[in-house]
Amino acid sequence: MSDTTETAPRAVQLAAERVDEIRLLVSRLTGRPDPDEVPRLLADARTALVDLLADRDDLVRANAEAGAELADWTGAV
Repeated sequence: MSDTTETAPRAVQLAAERVDEIRLLVSRLTGRPDPDEVPRLLADARTALVDLLADRDDLVRANAEAGAELADWTGAV
């Protein structure tokens, strides 16, 4: 990477605590939840999906950048 190249700051990888929260949510989604709890579970699941997709996009972007930097460094694609 060139010293003159500016890159947008990357989002921080999901914190371990957030991953634990999402795993707990998955366990709460098994079985038959209380009907009163369903709207909250759906909202939590949607938020978890958004977080996971954003994290995935950041990882794919970082992987592509690292691959490009490695190709530049080695002189091969």
